[in-house]
Amino acid sequence: MKPGWSAAWKRLVLGSSVWAVGLGGVSCVVEEAAAPEATEVLQSEAPLESYGSRTLSIAGQPFTLTWEDDFGGDLNKGQPKSLLNSANWRKENLGVNYEQQAYTNRECVTHPNNWNYCVENGKLTLLARKEPLDCVVWQQCTATSQCGTNGTCAATGYCVYDQNRNGVFDHEECAPADGISNFPANGQQYTSGRIKSDEKVEFRYGYIEFRARMPFAELPAGATPPSGMWPAIWLLGANGAIANGTRDDSVGWPMNGEIDIMEYTQIKENKALYPSNEAMGFNALWREIPESGEMAAAPGGWQANACSDWPNGGDAKCDGDVGGARAQWPGKTIDYHQWHTWGFLWDEKGFKIYIDNMPYNGGTPVGTFTNGDSSTEFQQPMYLILNNAVGGELGCLGWSGRSCTSSAQCANGAACSGGKCQETPSSCINIDWAAHGDKAKLEVDYVRWFHRNSGYPQAARAACQDSDGNGTADNIIRNCGFNEDYTYHRSDLFFDGGQGLTDINNEGGSRGYVQWVRIDNSGWQPHSVQIRQEGFQLNAGTTYKWKVDVKSSVARTLPIKIAQPAAPYGVITTFNCNVGTGWTTCTGPNFTPQATGIYKFEITAGGNAAFNGSQIWVDDMYLGATTNACQPECTGKTCGSDGCGGVCGSCRSGTTCGSWGQCTASSGTCTPSCSGKTCGSDGCGGTCGTCSTGNTCNASGQCTPNTCTPQCSGKVCGSNGCGGTCGTCGSGTTCNTSGQCTPSTPSATRLEAESATLTGCFAEAGGDSGGKVVAFEGNDTICWSNVTLTGRTSATAHVGAPYNNGEAQLKFNGTVIGTLKLATATGGWSSPTLADISTGISASGTGTLCLAGVTHANGWIFSVDYLDLK
Repeated sequence: MKPGWSAAWKRLVLGSSVWAVGLGGVSCVVEEAAAPEATEVLQSEAPLESYGSRTLSIAGQPFTLTWEDDFGGDLNKGQPKSLLNSANWRKENLGVNYEQQAYTNRECVTHPNNWNYCVENGKLTLLARKEPLDCVVWQQCTATSQCGTNGTCAATGYCVYDQNRNGVFDHEECAPADGISNFPANGQQYTSGRIKSDEKVEFRYGYIEFRARMPFAELPAGATPPSGMWPAIWLLGANGAIANGTRDDSVGWPMNGEIDIMEYTQIKENKALYPSNEAMGFNALWREIPESGEMAAAPGGWQANACSDWPNGGDAKCDGDVGGARAQWPGKTIDYHQWHTWGFLWDEKGFKIYIDNMPYNGGTPVGTFTNGDSSTEFQQPMYLILNNAVGGELGCLGWSGRSCTSSAQCANGAACSGGKCQETPSSCINIDWAAHGDKAKLEVDYVRWFHRNSGYPQAARAACQDSDGNGTADNIIRNCGFNEDYTYHRSDLFFDGGQGLTDINNEGGSRGYVQWVRIDNSGWQPHSVQIRQEGFQLNAGTTYKWKVDVKSSVARTLPIKIAQPAAPYGVITTFNCNVGTGWTTCTGPNFTPQATGIYKFEITAGGNAAFNGSQIWVDDMYLGATTNACQPECTGKTCGSDGCGGVCGSCRSGTTCGSWGQCTASSGTCTPSCSGKTCGSDGCGGTCGTCSTGNTCNASGQCTPNTCTPQCSGKVCGSNGCGGTCGTCGSGTTCNTSGQCTPSTPSATRLEAESATLTGCFAEAGGDSGGKVVAFEGNDTICWSNVTLTGRTSATAHVGAPYNNGEAQLKFNGTVIGTLKLATATGGWSSPTLADISTGISASGTGTLCLAGVTHANGWIFSVDYLDLK
């Protein structure tokens, strides 16, 4: 491992309190390796699509298209500019890997002169630009003096900046920051685009295919492109996302798993620096119980395993075999001027990556990965990310530390000191932005996701889900036996001054999968190390029973308890269990909560240095009502019945829930029909082709010359009378009957309080719509980012309190725009009757909207369920 990697990794892991989520973008390819005897040059360009088939046959197995985004249809057919499909994608902005860009929300339809995203001419383009842009730095503050040069402490309690000193806080041009992962830095000198399908397109297994072209493809053949670009198309586990969807989203990286299907480091096109020219990379990163010699075998280690030489020299799984010697995936040499096609074939046994030579044509994979017992990250739904980064770990910094005798041997003439290149995250960027900035783009022709018609295996339900064996699940702990192939349980090791590692270990036999915990540092208090499941609701007046199987490498007494997961962390029942080196069933006394609420099941294992270096195993965790009430049971499922009259999730339009509990291609009998047609509908939601400019598709599916004269005089939008358009309207406007863009009348929007950024207060269950926020006092804030108020005239809060006159100010970008006052008490705190209070508003634009508490004599102002904007 090279020194640059080590230092960067330590900074990423130790330099942030939210590293587990913020590192979701970490992505690695193999560093410079010995050149193979014969370098494989992949230069053949597959014929550009004639839309593509809905069905494929791979190794004799039929596959059907489940989802696709073709970005307007066939490539280079003159399609006009259009917006990204919001049903498929959302933009995001975050600061990871020392990348040098800010990711924006600017699309070519609405920002024709400074866009970073454009769907046009049958493709998606993510364009990097050299320009400074203000982005919100989510540093909390109470005074402007805490915000540094040219920063202001906003009413939200966070710093905002006019970093480019243009007199405005134009951070609204940046894509949303989610409030949890690593936030983007201000002062970046570049912008670019990043989209993800999180909570929109999340599937398990199948075959993914996309065609893409790398930055600077339009340079002359044989030209060495400038350095610094780092585009990628990749996958992350859907259980590690930020928003909450059909699955638990609490897992941190790398326990959610990452697969870099395509990852390109343009610096390696410079043959003077990298003679083997292996610029095209691909990789997998995951976490498992450490093997001998791995970095994570050291105390406190949380490093990933990977198929690159970082951090452990590869892994045996990376050659299609879970045993044997470590294997690495080398990069590939491609012709960056050409369009290339990638295929990703994935099932419960592992996955394979293809470049240009596809599996349905009998192609050979460039990389093969086989799942072992501990790599369950790759047996769960994942979502797609497409981004075009500038600089950063693999754009520039990741290649520092190479041997040199002069700066001529370093990227962009970086210093050679002590015989090593001293590149920084930005030092290799040598793009002539005036001459070639329009070429700094990742282009994507299409993305398609197919599933095998026969389906895929579903994980077996653990016996502890059904304590009385009557066939109905009664355990509130969803993944009680740790056999489910969704790995959210790995996040349930919490430290407050302690340190350690957790994973899932297959003991085999009747025990099977168990949670393994290594305690590296017991910390200063018993609660310094917590093995827990949390986030479940218990009801007042209901009696519960609970137990868990535990063993330890050293005999010890473990406190086990049911407690609140947030302040005041009240314990409602606890007992001590004497645990030895063999399995012990720890059974707690039955208990009856006095209040309905959200609780956690906790094994407290810290506070005693004598147990540093010890290990604990956990299995068959049970919590259920003594009356055996039915509990939803969704092991290995994202859709279908939950066994209690509900469902495990719904499927997006055009897909159905397969027998294996996953959304897949609809099983209808629709057969595309294009016989005798060159354009128009194929009858199944697809097309038989599109017509070139100047031609129109007639009712018979043939392209014929236009005979109609477009009529757009005095119009900026709407129909041109010939089946075309006079233009499209930007976001927030609609086209009226006169062909003019007018402000849209927005539909009502509900902002859930528990989904906001909370300062001083916290969320709990029990609202009329989702949860509610309680402990809301004077100067506390409930803030929603990226809220558009244009066209809104009123705001209504759904609140409740046992006394009257609770008051909150409604602030937009720090300015008070209304006051909400509860004139009449509604009831008690634990289960209040909630009422509506309203205020008129007059504001426009997009920004941060906050409820700010006004100090009340009784402390708490009111509980807040949601805010409606109309």
